[in-house]
Amino acid sequence: MNKILQEALKRVQPNEKEATQITELAQRLLDEASSNKEISFSPLIVGSVAKGTFLKGADIDLFLRFEPGTDLKKKGLDAARKILPDGRELYAQHPYLRGEIDGVGLDVVPCYAIDDPADPISAVDRTPFHTEWVRGNIAGMEDQIRLTKQFLKGAGAYGAGAAVGGFSGYLVEVLCIKYQGFTNLLDEIVNWRPPVKLGLVKGAPDSPIMLPDPVDGGRNVAAGVTLRGLGAAILAAKAFTDKPSLDFFFPKKKERAVQGYVTTVILPHPGGNEETALPWLQRQGRKICRAITAFELIAWNANLGEKGFVVLETSTVELPDIVPHKGPAPWDKGAIEFLKKYPDASLSGDRLEIGKPPRHSKIEEVILELLPEAEVKLGLEKRAEPVQRVPWLD
Repeated sequence: MNKILQEALKRVQPNEKEATQITELAQRLLDEASSNKEISFSPLIVGSVAKGTFLKGADIDLFLRFEPGTDLKKKGLDAARKILPDGRELYAQHPYLRGEIDGVGLDVVPCYAIDDPADPISAVDRTPFHTEWVRGNIAGMEDQIRLTKQFLKGAGAYGAGAAVGGFSGYLVEVLCIKYQGFTNLLDEIVNWRPPVKLGLVKGAPDSPIMLPDPVDGGRNVAAGVTLRGLGAAILAAKAFTDKPSLDFFFPKKKERAVQGYVTTVILPHPGGNEETALPWLQRQGRKICRAITAFELIAWNANLGEKGFVVLETSTVELPDIVPHKGPAPWDKGAIEFLKKYPDASLSGDRLEIGKPPRHSKIEEVILELLPEAEVKLGLEKRAEPVQRVPWLD
């Protein structure tokens, strides 16, 4: 295993030239931002570059800290545009800029300078405290964190955005520090079963993983991890422990045989960026899945382009003339009414049951009744992504 880990680290660890380029550019950006005398703010490099945990091809995160009460949309973006004039405006809770300088990706993010990370004004105000905490506790584990990030990336479980629902970079850092390295963390993950309770966060909503933020004990730092993201990490950890391979870190794209019948549901893009639009699309997908249970769903996924796409794999796309219709148990309210309505019903096990024509016999009819604005196409439409297989299994 050691040879595999050494090779994986060699591939993801920035070489001396790239590391120097990143750190020198980061310092240059800090100096440039500090020279701005027109708008009062304090610049700070945060994220993996500041912590020394960045992978090859990393972006730089430059935060501009303003006094509370500042209009970040106006003054914050004005200051950001002096650093990144051609930056693309994106939104979290407030706007920030994304662009590129000297071939290196750069996010310039206005935020508020707060004193207490437990009392943020915007979602990103804690980030400088996260950077400070990691730098104070990392104790030489930068490469262990790099390995973990790449391993989870290979498993499809790295990134807290809606498209992945996985582990954020900061969560990986906290876990690696908590368990003292990559292999120790993997030994923990193979035994995880949701809900994974790694500490108490009072008042936090239920979540697949619960772990208090070291700088704010009232926040679950793992709140963005979905059951799918957690499951992908557990599967990868178990499979890697059973048979270590470099493919876990750098999986090869493998074709997956379609299961059953494919249906593509096309929906108008709801607007906004991926972080708001994709969760909306995933909710529509879950609604569809609940509505088409009679067609025996095998798998589904959702992806965004100019439109939203929900791809379904089902055992059938057309129901027979008569389908089972289950009624109440004899002791449930409505049992006699059901029997009066369907006098030919039988008592099958603990439930009354009758055969009846389906309300809709075709899958597209069910979907269009639920979502009249949708287009429904049999087969995989162009720009819709097929259901993916687990990437690292032979």
